[in-house]
Amino acid sequence: MMSNEYFNKSEYTMPQLLGRHMPLEENAATALKLAHTMGCNAAQIFISSPRIWTPPNSPQRISELQSAVANSGLRQIIVHAAYLINLASAKDDTREKSRQLLKWTMETSAAIGVSDVVFHTGSHGGSGIEIGKERIIEGVSFALEHLSKPIRILFENDAGAGFGIGADFAAMKEMTDILSQRFPGRIGVCLDTAHLWGAGSDIGTAAAAKQTADFLDTMMGLERVFVLHFNDSRVPCGSHRDVHAKLGEGTIGLEGLRAFVQDSRLSKAVILLETPISQNDGANDWADETKRIAFARALAFTQDPISPEQT
Repeated sequence: MMSNEYFNKSEYTMPQLLGRHMPLEENAATALKLAHTMGCNAAQIFISSPRIWTPPNSPQRISELQSAVANSGLRQIIVHAAYLINLASAKDDTREKSRQLLKWTMETSAAIGVSDVVFHTGSHGGSGIEIGKERIIEGVSFALEHLSKPIRILFENDAGAGFGIGADFAAMKEMTDILSQRFPGRIGVCLDTAHLWGAGSDIGTAAAAKQTADFLDTMMGLERVFVLHFNDSRVPCGSHRDVHAKLGEGTIGLEGLRAFVQDSRLSKAVILLETPISQNDGANDWADETKRIAFARALAFTQDPISPEQT
């Protein structure tokens, strides 16, 4: 556990945007205002259930989301598309439902004033990576081709399990290159530190983090990264598993996490926690989370010492 003394330090500058993924147990307005109250200047939300195909497609829902975004007090809000979406699927019905849900997500996000939508590239299910890439390119094109408002879609890396495509950065570059030519200014990447670790990219020390950042820059270009999911991991490097942990309570070293997040080539990325939220009598412990956001800000933006007693 991190010490309360370290957590209670609250005076940090915020040269970059930092926040967390906010659950929507209440509603979008409550969640986003709470993020602002906790010291975030950015946040990530779902605008539909992440595990249901049918979105809440009503004028009232759109109006509520518009109001929540406009009155949040946050400088930037990111939408995470539903986990079900798999544009690379070998199943025709899954692929079609994915296309339609992603299209709805992009249209709705643009309508409510959101800047970026993050999505998982999915799994080709044994069809082969070349076919998987073609399907993803076609599905993203379908979602973007009729949008008139400026909004980006961000490809998120994954932990490299099974037939997943998101851990292959050469494939990521190829897909984003093709789509960037079709939709200039609309395509980018979201990097997740826990997913990098799970896929076998060592970011556990400053030296290793620098090597991994250099590799990513060579493979696809870090200028494509507009969101950084800043997560620790409960599993070993290279396990191909995705199990997020609170910063400093997982298997990735804080030295490496700090070095990676502070790499100047990632300076324009919005930093977002997707870490577990502590519970207090069965409810989210937002007082504890406020301290953890302050700790994440210190880790991302300062050179304050971190001793073993603070982790």
